[in-house]
Amino acid sequence: MKLSKLFSLMKQRKRITVSQGMTAQWVGDGTALFPIYNLPKLTENTMRTLLDLTDDAWDKYTFEEHNTVHVSEEDFEEGQVQLEPARLSIRWNGVEYLPLMGGGKIYYIQEKYLKPFADDSLLTFALRKGALGGDLICVNEGLLLSAIIAPVDIGRDNVLRETLYRVYDLTKRQADEEA
Repeated sequence: MKLSKLFSLMKQRKRITVSQGMTAQWVGDGTALFPIYNLPKLTENTMRTLLDLTDDAWDKYTFEEHNTVHVSEEDFEEGQVQLEPARLSIRWNGVEYLPLMGGGKIYYIQEKYLKPFADDSLLTFALRKGALGGDLICVNEGLLLSAIIAPVDIGRDNVLRETLYRVYDLTKRQADEEA
C-alpha cells in the first residue's frame, strides 16, 4: 500500500478517521478505510505529524476516532456477495466512478480509493453488510482484506441517471441498426 496516496485522500477531504480494529488500525477519510499494521496508536497528534500539517492547516480538518470497525475484519465472510468490476469507468463532474456488479445489482465506488494500491489487477471486491446495516464494499488485495469503501448512491443524481439511460438507449438503438 502506498501511504502517500492514502494520506493524499485524507488531505483532499480534510477529514481523518481512525478506527481501532482487532489486528490493525483502520485509517481513512470517512468514505474509505485502509488497515495500517505495526504502528503505535494513531492519535490526533500523530496523524497531524504523519500528514505534515501546520497548526493552522490542522484547524481545517475533522478528526474522528472510533473504538471499532463497523464491518467484519475477516478476509472472507460467509454470505458476502462477490462483485465484478465493469470494464469501464464513468467520469461525471470530475469524479471517476467504477461500477461493480453482483447479486443482480450494481454498486459504484470512486476510483480514487483504489490509488493507494500498487497493482489494481490483484484486487477483488465483495459486498458486505456493515454492523450499522448499510452496504459496504470490501476490497481484497490477493487474499487479504485491504480496504472498506462506502458505495456511492448515484441514483440520487437525476441528471447522471438520465444521462446513463440515454447513453444506454442510444447504444442499443445503434447496435440494433448495425446488426
